[in-house]
Amino acid sequence: MERTGYLVTDMDEAVRAAKATGADVLVAAFNDPIGQEAIIQWPGGVNTQLYWHTTAPSYTPLQTVPENRVYVSPDRVDAFVRSFLAFSHGSVVSDEARAPGVEIGRPAETYRRVRIESKFGKLTAFVTDGHLSYPYGREMMGYEVTNLAETLTKAKAAGADVLVPPYKTEERDAVVVSFPGGYIAEIHSVTKK
Repeated sequence: MERTGYLVTDMDEAVRAAKATGADVLVAAFNDPIGQEAIIQWPGGVNTQLYWHTTAPSYTPLQTVPENRVYVSPDRVDAFVRSFLAFSHGSVVSDEARAPGVEIGRPAETYRRVRIESKFGKLTAFVTDGHLSYPYGREMMGYEVTNLAETLTKAKAAGADVLVPPYKTEERDAVVVSFPGGYIAEIHSVTKK
């Protein structure tokens, strides 16, 4: 299963570029009703869908950019970061060697966290040994909101269940919820410094 998907303007070029940076093609490009799709795998095992639309979409800009959340082993994270940066032409926003473990369900520990921004948006790589309690590793996205309490009230009213109660770090206030149908997401507001 792919963790995320990226809209590209040229499928052949995108697949070539991904392969040139070390990604494997798991599912070769194929036509779908609105364009083309392919699935690639970055070093470290992160699967990503690339897709292209026959008719270019036109979307209203988002107020905040969602954060793709991927989990990578310590042995492969550097290869993943190099490959993804080369493909996306992005940059590392932060590489925190001792991020607060509460973010991955291990409040008494620290872990490495790498945040990247590119034309494809935000991506956070959580570097772990894979020993994660539910629901960590199952949330695919993080959503920044202005008012976490207000958003959580709306999410609950829409049928969302709180899987990880609100917690605070130096950077953000956050919660993990599961929406009807099983979609799990982290929701956060940025902590003012």
